[in-house]
Amino acid sequence: MPDNRLLSPFLSYRDDPALFAATFAAAVTSIAALLLHLAGVIRMPYTLSFLTAPGMVLILCIQIWAGRSGRTVLVNRIRVGFAAGIVALVAYNATRWVCGWLFSLSVSPFYSIYVFGTLITGQPTGSPGALLAGILYHISNGITFAVMYTLVAGPARWWFGLAWGAILEIAMLGIYPSSNLLQPPAMTPFVVVSLMSHAVYGSALGVISENYSLDRRGAHDE
Repeated sequence: MPDNRLLSPFLSYRDDPALFAATFAAAVTSIAALLLHLAGVIRMPYTLSFLTAPGMVLILCIQIWAGRSGRTVLVNRIRVGFAAGIVALVAYNATRWVCGWLFSLSVSPFYSIYVFGTLITGQPTGSPGALLAGILYHISNGITFAVMYTLVAGPARWWFGLAWGAILEIAMLGIYPSSNLLQPPAMTPFVVVSLMSHAVYGSALGVISENYSLDRRGAHDE
C-alpha cells in the first residue's frame, strides 16, 4: 500500500486547486519583494506596499472565506503554516545566534535583517526604524515560507520539511554572494551558519506540519 503521507503533496490541493494556488501565490509575494528589488525591477518600499501587503490581506480573506465555506483542509494548512512558521523561525534564529556565539563571528549572524531594514526604509543600517522594518520582514518571510510548505506538503513526512530547508539554503547561496547588497562579509561562516539554521528551520517545520496538517479527507494521517 502506498504511504498516504508521501502521496499527500500531490493530492491535497486537487479539491480546491484555484484557492490553493491563490494562497500560495499570495505567500510568495513576501520574498518576491526582495527578489524584485535585487533584480532592479522595483524597490522594496513599493513592492511591499502594492504587492506584499495585498498578498497578506488576500491570505487573510481566503482564510476567512474558506472557513465559512467549509474548506477545512485549506483552513488547516494556512493555520498550521502560520504556527509552524513562528516556531520554526524561533528555532532558526536560535540556531544562528548559537552559531554566532560558538564561532565567535565578527559580524552579526543577523546582518541581513539590518540590510532588509535599510532597503525598506532608506534609513541608515542599525537605526531603530530600519531594524524594526528588517525584523518584521524577516518574520514575514519565515511565516510565508512555512505556509507555502504546508499548502503543498501538509502531512508529508518531516524530512520533506528538511528538503524544503535545503531548497531555501540553495536559493540563499545562489543569491546572497552574487548580490552587492547582501554579499556576506565572509563566505565560510556564512555557509556554515546558513546551512545549519535552514536545516533546523526545515526540520521543525516538517515535524509540525506532519503532525498537525490534515490530509485531503479532512483528517490527520494515522
